[in-house]
Amino acid sequence: MAVIPARFAATRFPGKPLVPILGVPMVVHVAARAREADCFHQVAVATDDERIAGAARAAGVSVIMTGDARNGTERVAQAAAVLEADVVVNVQGDEPALPPENLAIVTRYLMAHPECPMATLALPADERDLADPNVVKVVCGADGRALYFSRAAIPYPRAAIPGLARRHVGVYGYQRSALLQLVAWPECELERAEGLEQLRALHHGMGIQVLEAAGDSVAVDIPEDIPRAEEALRRLKGGGEWQPSTSS
Repeated sequence: MAVIPARFAATRFPGKPLVPILGVPMVVHVAARAREADCFHQVAVATDDERIAGAARAAGVSVIMTGDARNGTERVAQAAAVLEADVVVNVQGDEPALPPENLAIVTRYLMAHPECPMATLALPADERDLADPNVVKVVCGADGRALYFSRAAIPYPRAAIPGLARRHVGVYGYQRSALLQLVAWPECELERAEGLEQLRALHHGMGIQVLEAAGDSVAVDIPEDIPRAEEALRRLKGGGEWQPSTSS
């Protein structure tokens, strides 16, 4: 199951899920990317806002109304708690040009490895990524599981080792039971210090498998990001005029 958490009252960009991207609400684009992954029995928007719910329903997207949530993970967990699904994927609601294959990679891995509680994605990082605290870095063990995520440069580049540095790509997949356990745990000090929810899982001993992403995406954090997202969507669609899918 794919769940797209969406709230209206974002601090930096209120109403962001409804902002038009090539004339279509962003949340509808994101739902279309999830459908194109062709690996979910259900794609749903989880929200507490009737305006977002209305836009999703008008495009034929399922909606799960939630209560208050401190973050997207909690909102996805509220949806998962009332639905039947072995694997739940948290689909970022601000990436209208998200490569559908990224979602398929995470979903297929978790379905094939039910013993793995959680999975996410990464891509190689360059020097600019390492220096940017807005880009989250990850280091992994020999088995591909995350050792740590940080906004700092990890591993410290004392020696140049090509391909060692990796940047996190924010797609999260969970076994349903693992997701419900994760949100039941209290926040930890590392999570608060870095501002990274995934550190709660590592703090409590929950393994996170890090897989290679198929491609990158463009997040819309502020209005100035919209032209970049629209250009990324045009490239994803081969330059043609995009039309939303209405299939479920």
